[in-house]
Amino acid sequence: MQLGITLVVPRQRIGVGLVAINEEGDVLLLQHVFHPFTPWGLPGGWLKRNEHPKDGVLRELQEETGLYGVVDRPILVNYDSHPPHIGIAYRGKIISGEISLSPEIMAARWFADDELPSSLDPFVRQAIQAAKIEVDSLAMAFEEMVDLKS
Repeated sequence: MQLGITLVVPRQRIGVGLVAINEEGDVLLLQHVFHPFTPWGLPGGWLKRNEHPKDGVLRELQEETGLYGVVDRPILVNYDSHPPHIGIAYRGKIISGEISLSPEIMAARWFADDELPSSLDPFVRQAIQAAKIEVDSLAMAFEEMVDLKS
């Protein structure tokens, strides 16, 4: 059975990205060398064969920036036809490390909502919006719990 699946079922490229949000609500974006039309994007990249998406996004973060993070559940899954792949975005945060950029990254910067580059890829923009909505919802739920206890 396993051999039949391996030989017959088509493979799909899977890309992962991390929406890292700091205490101020800013988002970490990287300026990628190989993305001339949308240079600013999320830390991330392609999964290796049989790699878990959470492991892949944390590996890419560390390879691209020298930083270490933690991730929550996926916040956005999307299919893109150029190139054909499935994209998975996670919300997370940076927990340690010093910024040391790989040769494929020109810059790393924290962006406030009103400073986000206009040329963001639609998937990146959607992932940031999804992460912000989730953060805002959690903050509101926490405030409601505090109000109920008062």
